[in-house]
Amino acid sequence: SPFTARARLALDLRGVAYELLDEPLGPKKSDRLLAANPVYGKIPVLLLPDGRAICESAVIVQYIEDVARESGGAEAGSLLLPDDPYERAMHRFWTAFIDDKFWPALDAVSLAPTPGARAQAAEDTRAALSLLEEAFKDRSNGRAFFSGGDAAPGLLDLALGCFLPALRACERLHGLSLIDASATPLLDGWSQRFAAHPA
Repeated sequence: SPFTARARLALDLRGVAYELLDEPLGPKKSDRLLAANPVYGKIPVLLLPDGRAICESAVIVQYIEDVARESGGAEAGSLLLPDDPYERAMHRFWTAFIDDKFWPALDAVSLAPTPGARAQAAEDTRAALSLLEEAFKDRSNGRAFFSGGDAAPGLLDLALGCFLPALRACERLHGLSLIDASATPLLDGWSQRFAAHPA
């Protein structure tokens, strides 16, 4: 699950120890999952030591960041969200865009029932990536990551980065070029740096 990868990346970047509980992808959802996420019944779910649960990957990442900031564990170079309220809002906005527009378009490339629908989904994906190219230019301040830093990715980096394996697989399976040096040079460089990051 790219969404589980997003949450795991945040935990790894923050140095939070966790236990990964696998959830079967069968037709029937487990009682454990339904008890932890009765609203959506989806993964990921972050189960807290006191039994409470945090659901939805973007919410989990923001929770991890909030806890780190409150406990004094947030260093300037490792922030998942910027200090500036406007920039935090922009990172949340683009994260929602990735989940609501980019991912459904990319997913439709492989799931489209006809070649015409697949071509339209590929165009929708390219259009979303074009907007994200501009967002990277605006948010990164010429640095390595959307986070505006060179050392570590932030929320917006994790939001898009968790889909890189699916995007690269889609490119190979369908003979497409979605993120490349000619169409999206900033995202192309970013994707290589993101994939090379130790987390």
